[in-house]
Amino acid sequence: MSILLSTIVMGVIGLLFSLFLVYANKKFYVEIDPIIAEIEEILPGANCSGCGYASCAAYAEAIVKNGEDVGKCVVGGSEVTSKIAEIMGVTASEKEREIAVVMCRGDNEASKFPGIYKGIKSCAAAIYSQDVAKRCKYGCVGLGDCEEACQFDAIHVSEKGIPIVDAEKCTGCGACVEACPRDIIELHPISQSVFVYCKSKDPAVVARAVCKNACIGCGICVRNATNDGRPEAIKVVDNLAVINFENYQMKEEYINKCPTKAINVNKNVINK
Repeated sequence: MSILLSTIVMGVIGLLFSLFLVYANKKFYVEIDPIIAEIEEILPGANCSGCGYASCAAYAEAIVKNGEDVGKCVVGGSEVTSKIAEIMGVTASEKEREIAVVMCRGDNEASKFPGIYKGIKSCAAAIYSQDVAKRCKYGCVGLGDCEEACQFDAIHVSEKGIPIVDAEKCTGCGACVEACPRDIIELHPISQSVFVYCKSKDPAVVARAVCKNACIGCGICVRNATNDGRPEAIKVVDNLAVINFENYQMKEEYINKCPTKAINVNKNVINK
């Protein structure tokens, strides 16, 4: 008798809970805009934040509700942009694909340090503790915070201690840019090939003392560009050559006589 009673009681409790869940589902149901759902389905679901939103769902909602630009999905690229533009009835603007560029060539051969780093394998932690394995205070620490942040297996620290970007895998999401505590990783259109692989603002004598590949602000590249009728292509600011990326005019011939090869072509990148 007691077993039968227990079974009845449990059955009643189960029924009451079921009725409550049905009521709660109807009471608190939030209707999802079918267009938002459709766009979210098209998005790759990487949730990389490359579009500026925390998730693909948030970006889809912003497109429909706030009129956000339909071309911000760096992972999906032009194919995803075109599909979303068709749904929204807008024209998608063409944007060149961007990839990460590591602006440093101070590897463990060019920028040696007499000690051995034994701390936490984190660039940010090493800088915070001032226990770094390279002497240049502007250069890559080489402990792989960028590699850890990348969801697409597109950046890896080489044996020489400098991150190498796989151009084919890189989506330009910017995760590695955010992760780098030295701000030496930037996003640039894939067609740009000439870069100043250095961030040092130290005087030439100091920069060369800590890194053989450092920019020394000699101005040879500036003179070459000026002689070619393109004085706005590059300039020297605070002992460092700075390329004008807003009006990109660099040519490989401007950098042929760079004494340290700090300004170079397609370094720290794998192009297949």
